[in-house]
Amino acid sequence: MRLLLIAMISFLLFNHGGLVHAESLYQIRHKDQITQDWEIHADYPLFDHLENKELQEKVNMKIVLKLKNTLRSVQREASEVMGFPILYYEESSVFKNKEFYSVVMTTNISKGDQYQSRVTSINFSDEPGGDIHALKDYVYMDRLNKEVKAQMAQDQDTFNLQNFKEVREDTAFYVNEEKLVLVFNKYEVAAGVHGTPEVEVSLEKVKKEEKTDKTYAPLPPIV
Repeated sequence: MRLLLIAMISFLLFNHGGLVHAESLYQIRHKDQITQDWEIHADYPLFDHLENKELQEKVNMKIVLKLKNTLRSVQREASEVMGFPILYYEESSVFKNKEFYSVVMTTNISKGDQYQSRVTSINFSDEPGGDIHALKDYVYMDRLNKEVKAQMAQDQDTFNLQNFKEVREDTAFYVNEEKLVLVFNKYEVAAGVHGTPEVEVSLEKVKKEEKTDKTYAPLPPIV
């Protein structure tokens, strides 16, 4: 069973549609550690060639902190529950849309016959003055909820609208051309067989207008 899970994760890592390979901008790091009570296998990116170096440090710090917090949680649970070792696998994908980057991190945890997958993302613009973007600051949440419900209603064989109330503010997402792609946790909006389902909505319908600090002097009067 463990070998099957590793094989499935390897397939996802190298066959994810829309993935932008930008190895020159980051290095893939690996962490593998095995004890009697828990096991960890994580692949994650650390950026080293972003234009905005201050932003690069913030992004890398968030990636490392996320991994450390998950590992602490796994170790704590393993010490409290005996009988089955906890297996923790982390896979990451990096998406690029112009100057907008998304690091989508999927945490896969199994314990006995229980499997859970949670998805988080770190989204940022690598440009002068660029910063990390939270979903609620990037889109209008009320418009987003309306569009997501409409998309789910078109595929009721996959999505369970009765379980869906609204998009969490920390729902993972990335941008693919003119689409905003939401990535939900396993079991959150669909049966477990669908894994971590994605929902695409038109970015034009939900994105907030970009703020600008530019000011323009009035034109001189015509005489």
